[in-house]
Amino acid sequence: MRKLIVLIIMLCAMNASALDTITCKYFPLHVGNVYKYYFGNSIGYSYTYKIRIVKDTIINNKRYFIFSPGLYGTVSPVRFDTLTGNIYSRNSSGYCSYSPYEMMQDSLKSNLYDSAIVCNSVSKHKCSLTGYLNIIGNSVHTKRFRRNENPPGDYEEYVYGMGFGIVGINYKIGQEYSSHSLIGCYINGVLYGDTILTGINQIGSEVPSAYSLGQNYPNPFNPRTNIKFNVARAGDVRLSIFDVTGREVEVLVNERLNAGTYEARFDGSGLTSGVYFYRMQTRDFTETKRMLLIK
Repeated sequence: MRKLIVLIIMLCAMNASALDTITCKYFPLHVGNVYKYYFGNSIGYSYTYKIRIVKDTIINNKRYFIFSPGLYGTVSPVRFDTLTGNIYSRNSSGYCSYSPYEMMQDSLKSNLYDSAIVCNSVSKHKCSLTGYLNIIGNSVHTKRFRRNENPPGDYEEYVYGMGFGIVGINYKIGQEYSSHSLIGCYINGVLYGDTILTGINQIGSEVPSAYSLGQNYPNPFNPRTNIKFNVARAGDVRLSIFDVTGREVEVLVNERLNAGTYEARFDGSGLTSGVYFYRMQTRDFTETKRMLLIK
C-alpha cells in the first residue's frame, strides 16, 4: 500500500503545480488502471463490467484521462483539479461558467455535510457520509456524495475510496434501487480482488460490424498466447479454453462487455503439451478455434 500511495502522489504532481496530496488519493488517475464492478438492482437484474483508463490527453494545458466506457454517464475526458479538489468532465455545452467547456462532477475536498453548487445551477452535490468501508478486503476511508434529490426521495450517489477511486454508485428512482460495487481493480500496477482482471484488454473502441474470433498468436505457443475478438453489441461474453476431451480447463472472459475489439491472454503454464480449443459465446454468436501448446 505504501508503494501505491507514493505512485498516486507522483501522479498528482503531474496534474498541477499546486499539489493536494490528500484529496488526490480519492481519485487516482493513471493510464492502464482497470476497475471491475458488480451491478445489481431491486428487480433482480445483475451483471459485471469493467472500466479502463485507456489514454490521457492535454487540452488547454490541462491533463485529461479517457475512460472506456466513460464515467458519469458520458464518454468525455475527465480530470482532477488539485487546486480545487474538483473532478471535471470535458463538455461542449452545458458547462460551468467558472470553468469553460467543463462540467464539475464532485468536489472531493468537501467535508461531511458540505454542499457544492454544480455549475451555478440549482443542483447541489452534498458530502453525505464519510468513514471506513471494507473494499476488496481492505479498510478504506471513503467519501459519499449524494446528488439530484429531485423529486424528493430520489437520489444518485458516488462513493470514493482513498487509494481506489470510485468504489460504489447507488441510485434510487421511485421504488427501484440499483448499485454498482467495486469487486476488483488494477491500480498503478497493483492488483486487488479479481485475479482475472488483467487477462483481457480493450484494444479498440470502434464498433465492429460483426462478431469475430481471431486465431491465437503465437501458435504454437509456450506457455502464453493472445486471443483477439470483436464484440458487435454490448452484452454478455464468455471465452473458454477446453482440452481434447471437451473438459473446460479455464474461463478467460465471463462478463458483460461493451462493443469493441478485445484481446485476452492465456497462460498454459499449468497444462501439458497438446491441442486445445477456445470458444467464444454470446447471445448471437458462437465460434470455436484450435491452438497448440508445445513445451
